[in-house]
Amino acid sequence: MTGGRGRRSLDGDAWRIRPFPSEEAAVRAAGRDGVLDEPGWLPGHVPGSIADDLWRAGEIPDPYVERNSRGAEWAADRAWLYGRTIEALPLATGDRAFVRLEGLDFGGTVVLDGELLGRHDSMFAPVEWEIGGRLSGGAAHRLLVAIPPAPASQPQLGRTSLVEVHKSRMTYGWDFCPRLVHQGIWRSASLLVTGRTRIVDAWARPRLEPDGRGQVDLRIATDAGADARVGIEATLLDGDRTIGSTSASPASALPPIDLVVDAGRPRRWWPNGSVEGPPVVHRLTVSLVDEDGRTLDDRTVPVGFRTVELAPNAGAPPGARPYTLVVNGRPTYARGWNWVPLDVAYGVPRQDRLMHLLGLAHDANVNLLRVWGGGLIESDAFYEACDELGILVWQEFSLSSSAFDSVPSTEPAFLAALRRDARAIVPLRRNHPSLAIWCGGNELEDDDGPLEDARSPALMALHEAVRDLDPDRPWLPTSPSGPRFANRLDVIAADPDGLHDVHGPWEHQGLGAQQRLYDAGTSLLNSEFGVEGMTGRRSLEALVAPERRWPPTRSNPVYRHLGDWWINEPLVQASFGRQLHDVEAVRRASQWLQAEGLRYAVEANRRRWPRNSGSIPWQLNESFPNAWCTSAVDHRGDPKAAYFAVADAYRAVHVCASYATTAWGGDDAIRVTAWAWSTVGQRTMTITARLLEMDGTVAVTETWNATLASDGRAGRLGELELRLDAGDARPILLDLSGDGDEVSSSLRVPFSRAGDLAPFLDVPAAAVEADCDADCGTPEGDRWRVGITNVGPIAALGLMLVDDRPIGADGWARAADGWVHLLPGEQRSFDVRWDGAAVEGRRLRIAGWNVDSAVPPPRGKRPARATS
Repeated sequence: MTGGRGRRSLDGDAWRIRPFPSEEAAVRAAGRDGVLDEPGWLPGHVPGSIADDLWRAGEIPDPYVERNSRGAEWAADRAWLYGRTIEALPLATGDRAFVRLEGLDFGGTVVLDGELLGRHDSMFAPVEWEIGGRLSGGAAHRLLVAIPPAPASQPQLGRTSLVEVHKSRMTYGWDFCPRLVHQGIWRSASLLVTGRTRIVDAWARPRLEPDGRGQVDLRIATDAGADARVGIEATLLDGDRTIGSTSASPASALPPIDLVVDAGRPRRWWPNGSVEGPPVVHRLTVSLVDEDGRTLDDRTVPVGFRTVELAPNAGAPPGARPYTLVVNGRPTYARGWNWVPLDVAYGVPRQDRLMHLLGLAHDANVNLLRVWGGGLIESDAFYEACDELGILVWQEFSLSSSAFDSVPSTEPAFLAALRRDARAIVPLRRNHPSLAIWCGGNELEDDDGPLEDARSPALMALHEAVRDLDPDRPWLPTSPSGPRFANRLDVIAADPDGLHDVHGPWEHQGLGAQQRLYDAGTSLLNSEFGVEGMTGRRSLEALVAPERRWPPTRSNPVYRHLGDWWINEPLVQASFGRQLHDVEAVRRASQWLQAEGLRYAVEANRRRWPRNSGSIPWQLNESFPNAWCTSAVDHRGDPKAAYFAVADAYRAVHVCASYATTAWGGDDAIRVTAWAWSTVGQRTMTITARLLEMDGTVAVTETWNATLASDGRAGRLGELELRLDAGDARPILLDLSGDGDEVSSSLRVPFSRAGDLAPFLDVPAAAVEADCDADCGTPEGDRWRVGITNVGPIAALGLMLVDDRPIGADGWARAADGWVHLLPGEQRSFDVRWDGAAVEGRRLRIAGWNVDSAVPPPRGKRPARATS
């Protein structure tokens, strides 16, 4: 049943009366592969989304351009009918046949040959019906799935207490997503043919003993009757090597069946960035056999030998929840990002984009993704990729806050639906080693602060399901879990020990104010915070017609539709002396502030380890192409400067600095405190801090020899000071570098001697020379190495290698580094990986603050001079 479907729109329950003009027409309407092509039907896709099908069929304009999404809002108010024909299916004696639907959004009614199979009222729980002998005979059979109008729910500016469906709320209208309510058969549909007995569930619980020995506690549920005799064979593989097996002789099957697989001394699963080893995923194959040894059914599940716990934070106040990730006994700083659905049309498979984004997370040294509670229970494909990449997952149920109240409904029918959903969801994900934390939802609170289970029947119902079905994993009732919600200076001053797990702010606080807030931090965990910025250049050009790109402000209705909440143009203008006069200048300046503001926040949190145990910025990706957003990667998949800035802050060995501001006008001196840390064991390093003029001249320098702690604690190295002369407004670069013990780290931060960043607008264009070599034979994919040399007399600021192909081209150019400041005479090499991109037409561009030039083709070399 995979592939295309027919689909048509109907008013209310009209499909019940005459979905076809006649019974004969049902068969005549079946084209190739059973797709219905009778008048009134449009091509449909499963899995998919109604709005996406309408766009493909030309029924609505491209919803991803300007304000076109408004032209699709009507679709959610209509019922939709999916239909196809199925050829008669000969079944062997004892065979069984099922129609299985992994996800209906939201729910639906299923009819076969005019007879009701059943109704389903869940987005996340799969459903199936046994159809058996109904598929016999020589005629084709008609299968219909009716999707009702989208249920009433609440946008972000609404009330959580009025939400009575467990459905993603993002598409009802959110700060990063316009209203485009999702409908459709959004996960796979299949026709299953099985033997008389099958595996219903295989739950593998790996165990590790202190001496390194491992075992898997295996529980098998079947649908065998009490009179059936079945046996079990289980084999545990590390790659192609069998490391354990067990079996149970055929006997009366009274589920569940419990077995133990001895794993010897298995390799462990470690999160991304661990020096102890890679994320080793074992495979456990379970077979159901009859008395003659014939296989009746089999299933393979992932197994990761690891322990994940939440331990109390060092120095935490009494009564605080534990927030420190302890993986395999090792306390681990949570280097995170918040994750939202890939797309507003989240039913459409986008495997390439999924792997691209998760690859970006991996490359950015991320070890945890928080799957936000206004979105989805993420897919198997997402979890399988995280298993392999070593990225832990914090999974929230689909409950979220609202503007006017944030308390989930207590209606009995809603609570019953939550219980049913949770008991279906948890078994589908609990075998994945990447799954680390279950959480009740996003920003759920009442007048007393973030909710506890005891104050919310909804959270209690979800927690009970997790406790019963996945007791080995930690549970958090909501994020943040309080007792204080917000990370603000007034909250810190009033109750410094009350900020445990906090959210916010999501806006740049201003030059100096950004540093004051995060330097004053006392939180144990920052599970959501961000900084806004404009999208990438080629995304903006695809989104907004040239005549509507200026001004990029709330006065422009196109920009209001494409990210109204995050238009911080007034702050961007103020930060650059109100001298930004074109959209490209505003775009670059906003990304500058986003990158430096978010990097400083992450570093300030990280300097407080082990009291602060994690930073999870908002947000890695975005579900809709916005002009302004808090995402670090735009909807197309192009990283912004903020992505690279946070990736630097997440490196295992890192040098950084604390300082009062990046614009020093009015101060008598620039004062910087240097810090460094190592998460790869004790390291001895020589660390140099300098302040450099734009031509590379050293204004002041300090050097320290330091031994970095083995437990990852930040070491305070010393201070660097430069006295300022009145009236001197020149820009200057803070340069930090550390070398020793086979490790190195460096960081540069642009400073202004003036009271704002306007002096950077007067920095002349830099001249760079690029050389490109291609290596197309690596197993990982095609790679280019681009060497960039600053051949001019002035620093090249904010360099990034960006994909210079048309935005509709397949695949991506994935650069390993970006947001780099290159001094005169310096050369730096950049590795770029081409993922899914045709060899013909590959182009890169050097983009930066004062650089904009094409990269020559591989093995070419030519000077590239920028325009200012």
